[in-house]
Amino acid sequence: MAFTNYSELQTEVASWLDRSDLTAQIPAFIQLAEARINRKLRVRAMETVVQHTMVGLSKRIELPSDYLQMRGLKFSSDKIATTTLDGEISDSVDTIVLTSGTDFTTTGTILIGTEQITYSGKSTNTLTGCVRGANSTSAVLHVDDSTVDQIYTTWTAGASLSTGVSTLYILKYVSPEILTSVKAGSTSGVPSVYTMSAGHILFGPVPASYYTCEMVYYQKVPTLSDAAPTNWCLTANPDLFLYGSLVEAEPFLMNDQRVGTWGMGFEKGMADLEDQDSKDQFSGSELRVYNTSGYY
Repeated sequence: MAFTNYSELQTEVASWLDRSDLTAQIPAFIQLAEARINRKLRVRAMETVVQHTMVGLSKRIELPSDYLQMRGLKFSSDKIATTTLDGEISDSVDTIVLTSGTDFTTTGTILIGTEQITYSGKSTNTLTGCVRGANSTSAVLHVDDSTVDQIYTTWTAGASLSTGVSTLYILKYVSPEILTSVKAGSTSGVPSVYTMSAGHILFGPVPASYYTCEMVYYQKVPTLSDAAPTNWCLTANPDLFLYGSLVEAEPFLMNDQRVGTWGMGFEKGMADLEDQDSKDQFSGSELRVYNTSGYY
């Protein structure tokens, strides 16, 4: 039987186990299989690109909740969107008129001076539903023609920084121990290195200004549930979920003899997928060695 969603996968697991009394346990078997996949699998389908604003004098950014492994980190001094105020605003107004709202998203966060302001709507050049002093900043009066920049306060999918930026900076990874002694501490400036600690990305030096940061990383395979019954991995690789779930089920059933059989199926599926991904990644042209002078 073909299976393409969470419900059908549960039915298939029960069928392969030849058991009709595991309705309550099978979701746990699938959850454990997902954890096994996320620990081992790293293919391009798991890569995602997101952006965040590096706030001036703030040293760290929290990692996304679906983060698995870093692929690359870079940033630009170019703004997501920038304009000026069309008129003075007090510290309490909830509607803000911009000189031009063309490049601003329909909802988001703006920065005026050191104050962050969230907004829930945009009508041409007017931001509405503004909440002043967001993210522990202070609401203050701003004069006419003050600079207004849009910032990302959470990791947000956006256009690649590789297109149309003036200067692109590549951040290099260092260990947490090195970061505390090299270009870190109280030093601020243009960041050149980063590390990861306690669920956060830390920069060194501490950013002295506001920069748009772009991260490419491996994200977790989306969790299956009744509300989210399918994902790209189940659609393309149903065998991984089936064999992975069966591997987790047999110890519960005290049927250790079958663990090896299902485990071999799971490991072969993983190896085949990674091999296919590697071949696709380097297909289309011959491999060449590249140095600072160009290709050989």
